[in-house]
Amino acid sequence: MRVFRAGAIAALAVSQTVAEILYAGVNSAGGEFAQQNLPGAFGVDYQFINETAIDFFLNGGMNTVRLPFLLERICPLETGLGSTLNETYFTELATAVNYITSKGGYVILDSHNYMRYNDPSMQPFSGSVIGNSSDPKAATTEDLAAFWAELSRRFIVNTNVIFGIMNEPHDMPTALVLQNDQAMINAIRAAGAQQLILVPGNGFTGGHRWLENTCQDESLECLPNSEVLSAITDPLDNFAFDMHLYFDNDTSGTHEECTTKAPSNLFPVTTWLQENNYTAILSEFGAGANPTCFESVNDTITHLEESGVFIGWTYWSAGPLWGDYFLSIEPDEGPQANSTWPEVLEPHVKRYQPMMKCGLSTNGKGGVDLDRKGLEGCLGAKLP
Repeated sequence: MRVFRAGAIAALAVSQTVAEILYAGVNSAGGEFAQQNLPGAFGVDYQFINETAIDFFLNGGMNTVRLPFLLERICPLETGLGSTLNETYFTELATAVNYITSKGGYVILDSHNYMRYNDPSMQPFSGSVIGNSSDPKAATTEDLAAFWAELSRRFIVNTNVIFGIMNEPHDMPTALVLQNDQAMINAIRAAGAQQLILVPGNGFTGGHRWLENTCQDESLECLPNSEVLSAITDPLDNFAFDMHLYFDNDTSGTHEECTTKAPSNLFPVTTWLQENNYTAILSEFGAGANPTCFESVNDTITHLEESGVFIGWTYWSAGPLWGDYFLSIEPDEGPQANSTWPEVLEPHVKRYQPMMKCGLSTNGKGGVDLDRKGLEGCLGAKLP
């Protein structure tokens, strides 16, 4: 018997045409660009959104934007990771968030740091692993929790904000990923924020390797996420696992050819989610603009729709500073704006209509709370 979550019921009350895809959209990358330039200049080194692009996607039926930001910009090295923010950078981030959510869209706040802090110049491999007690330069788990307590407090009344607490942890003990994830969840809830939290795993949070060891170095104890992250708890039970997937030969998303067997490489994690009554969002996936890749992306999205456990997806990537980057679907300039968007993504989005654009940002693990549905979570509404 399929268990429908509260958010799923709210969506189905509007439309019976599609299962539980509650969130569909794009990444708008740019806030994390030019990592070697700190703090960087807005509009030159970094920029969060192009408002006309956001309008295009929301008017086209999408309802979610994943918004990457850089920890070293929002928490300058001079003061360190924690509750002291760079107010200039935060204001630019908040301006983008407010623009999207004022139009009813959801924003996934994406801390784009690979569970590292202090040197983003050669991401994803530079910087100290957060919580690594053997590295005197590393920020602590407590520092990371303090940051999320502050950031979530600032968005506590915006129910269309989703907390993507960390992008792609990798090459570290999976137990430390769990420790940091749990500390961030605890801090967000202690601050009073009740919105959906996306929980990442080790191994670049790859959905295709969720049940496998997540790095090559056995000394790091990179145990499968499936064996470790089932210990995650949330007092509100309002979380989903955050997963990524690319289709090229090394699943890095850096090649135009699609050679991996998708979506069959998601079958194991889909079964794991189903058996354990969890849900997930595929918050990052992208592929070249060619017939083989179109088929891979289309089949993958179809699998998400039919799975009953994936509640959303955001494609990589839109964003105002990409130029001719081969994965860009930024309207009018991205190479995939006139291919992947109209040929693959848009047809799926059209079948979801009308998507919620002003609803409670909730999911939950297990059961149904019939009181948390409908338009209760519209902007300005009081959460229970």
